[in-house]
Amino acid sequence: MKIREKLNQLKTTFGLEPKPLPEVKTKPIKKKEVVPPDLLSKNMPEPVPDYVEDEVKDTYTDIKPMEEIVPSDEEKEDMQSEVDAGYMQYSSEVVGFENRELQWNAYRTILSYADSNDILDFGCGRGDMWSFVQTEAPFNKEEYTYTGVDLNDQMIKLGQEIHEGINLISSDWFNLPEEQVADWAVNAGSCNLRYDADTVTSDEEYTKNTITAMYDHCTKGVILLLASSLIDIEDGLVNHNPGSIFNWAQREFGNVALDHSVGDDVFCLIIYK
Repeated sequence: MKIREKLNQLKTTFGLEPKPLPEVKTKPIKKKEVVPPDLLSKNMPEPVPDYVEDEVKDTYTDIKPMEEIVPSDEEKEDMQSEVDAGYMQYSSEVVGFENRELQWNAYRTILSYADSNDILDFGCGRGDMWSFVQTEAPFNKEEYTYTGVDLNDQMIKLGQEIHEGINLISSDWFNLPEEQVADWAVNAGSCNLRYDADTVTSDEEYTKNTITAMYDHCTKGVILLLASSLIDIEDGLVNHNPGSIFNWAQREFGNVALDHSVGDDVFCLIIYK
């Protein structure tokens, strides 16, 4: 007997033969119509489609269209003015710094070289250095005599609005009166950007002329924070060669120090009287 026939016989003997499954009667399922999503995102158009259930129709009829609020031109101007005013009053970018941390670090570096609290700030912008010495330790433990000078009259007016009792001068620093003098003339990066309309004077000559003007209006010395040309980056700033500016200042004024340890891309020039 063949093996397959033997297996079939054994299945029959022991009742292993599979039995057919009983027939299951099923009822047809009626699918419910689905409301397309796009109809849910809009006000129900009229008439409501017939395939929509009655209870859904009632829901749609209760929906009221939202009224769009459109500001008037005057309201738009008022809102924009508030945004612009806040930006102009408090943004570090307005006065040439990427952020407030870099701005405060620049002031901290500059003032760490000064041995007195009598400051004439060249290119003061809004006079934020005054705010710095009022709020940041350890400078806020001292009483400062601060005067800021800037050619941008808008910045001067903003500073006078922000800082109560501040002494700011709207003027070209090349035209300051001789009697306008402080112990230290400082410049926290104002020579790294040119805001003047002079297209004849080179950036190097402009910086040298600024340093000379600062020297003429101080009794103890000059401190500048300048962008360095030793780092080759496209930052949009006027970059200065540290060696060249140091050698020139040494010949012109004699007692000069240069500190490039404050950063890879900036250095401090200090001229003592």
